[in-house]
Amino acid sequence: MNYLGKKALCAALAASMATAMFAGCSGGSSSSSSAPAASGSSAAPAASSQPAADGESASSGEKERITLSILKGKASTEVPYEEMMVIQGMSEKFNIDFQWDQPLSDNFTERFNLIMVSNDLPDIVMDMPMNDIMKYASAGSIIPLTDYVNNQMPNLKAALDARANAQKNITYPDGNIYYFPMIDERVSGNMPYGVRTDWLEKLGLESPVTIDDWMNYWKQVKEQDVNGNGDPNDEVPFSAASIDSVRNFCSAWGVVDIAVNNGFYNNPDDGKVHFGPIDEGYRQFVEWIADMYAKGYIDPEIVTMTNDIYQSKVAQDLVGSLRGPLGGNFGSFNSTMPEKIPGFHVMGTVPPVGPDGKYIHTSIDQMPRGIAGAAITSKCENVDRAIEWIDWMYSAEGALYVGIGEEGVTYTKQGDKYVLTDDIMKDPERSPKQMVGTFTPAQSTFPFLFSQWNPLNLDDATILQIKDECIIPFLDESNKYILPGTLAFDASETEELNLIRTDVETYMKETFLQFMTGAKPLSDWDSYVDTIKGMNIDRAIEIYQKAYDAWKA
Repeated sequence: MNYLGKKALCAALAASMATAMFAGCSGGSSSSSSAPAASGSSAAPAASSQPAADGESASSGEKERITLSILKGKASTEVPYEEMMVIQGMSEKFNIDFQWDQPLSDNFTERFNLIMVSNDLPDIVMDMPMNDIMKYASAGSIIPLTDYVNNQMPNLKAALDARANAQKNITYPDGNIYYFPMIDERVSGNMPYGVRTDWLEKLGLESPVTIDDWMNYWKQVKEQDVNGNGDPNDEVPFSAASIDSVRNFCSAWGVVDIAVNNGFYNNPDDGKVHFGPIDEGYRQFVEWIADMYAKGYIDPEIVTMTNDIYQSKVAQDLVGSLRGPLGGNFGSFNSTMPEKIPGFHVMGTVPPVGPDGKYIHTSIDQMPRGIAGAAITSKCENVDRAIEWIDWMYSAEGALYVGIGEEGVTYTKQGDKYVLTDDIMKDPERSPKQMVGTFTPAQSTFPFLFSQWNPLNLDDATILQIKDECIIPFLDESNKYILPGTLAFDASETEELNLIRTDVETYMKETFLQFMTGAKPLSDWDSYVDTIKGMNIDRAIEIYQKAYDAWKA
């Protein structure tokens, strides 16, 4: 299907959806169930039915049509939101014109910063950086939402109440909620390590677990012509799109890197917040990784790596192990590489285990996710209408509609399963994720209930296996170390932290490279720690400890 054909499909989907809406479907639900009630009828929203705070329905046609302006980043797999049938459907249902300001996701932070310092705020900001929530709450740029959640949002309130600590996790120390969350039913994680299973088979090895296993696998890859091209020296035992993935191996020593919560973590042994890159465990990790680099096991280009170069190396059958996103690496590589590289398959591993036997997966989801689905600004003159719309998206009906559109148009119901149509799943030119991005924003940050029954979880068998075997079993242990994403700092603390972190991160990253490459001897470790302490890292730890104590209270 060419581009014009896809435009026609979107138009057809929207027209079909609008027809269904005016046919009169059921009203908003206050159910917090993770799956919609069994029904053979369409789950598309009805124009004549809206959830109301008192549980009764009110016709959107009875209300004045309003405009809500929204700032939100747009993923490369998405069409402009005004073209999406789900957005168009909700516009008709709630009698709201949505005015989208949509920079590409890569440019969102720059656009967000410009908007927030201007006097021209949108009504709603989606995916506001978590570190900026209290900054703009203290400035009065975004409004407190606690009373709305407790008294006027029955669907969101029910969803939070059904999940242990969910409301606590989005409540700041001042007692207020400042954003509506994205609630993901199937808590998991991302960014696992992975290995070429076809290479493991050739070498007669099991998937690596301990750091010794990793070293042995890398040694075999380095010394043998595993890709069979006649050149025993071109294999790269480990590579990734960023050096962050090299530093992340420190989790095997029970500490976290600066790429995880800026390096601050809870040490369950003493119950205190630590800064990982100056802990003894990190020193032991640095000693190990410097040895791995010297032996040629780490991609020598990792220091200046780009995603394009990294993916090119994988495509050239050079990379023996990696770390990366489930969909962007594991899913993508396994679906495309076997055509070029017969037998190619990459599979996740459990978190690398160090001397103390700790399994820590650092990229984990929280409940709700540590993502600001939507914040309402002080400019918004129609807060009640905005929250009425947002609350509906946490209902079973709203979650289904936002998630997968309209029955018979974008999905079908087969028994107790929801299946996306062939038009979505088998388009000859676009991937399923790209096709989903033509009718709903559900794959990106959005304030709604993303349930595990949702087929937008377009994970293949390998990704599901990675989640079930390599991530989920280690969430409880990992959560003991990873600080919540909703720790709150006041404006002065935020400013102080930013100043400290800027200096510390720059120095830490530069010095790590010197340690790893051998440009600086590890005997300089104490001097490195003293330098970071001289940058007031203890004050930053104190601020994080205060925020963590408040969160636990």
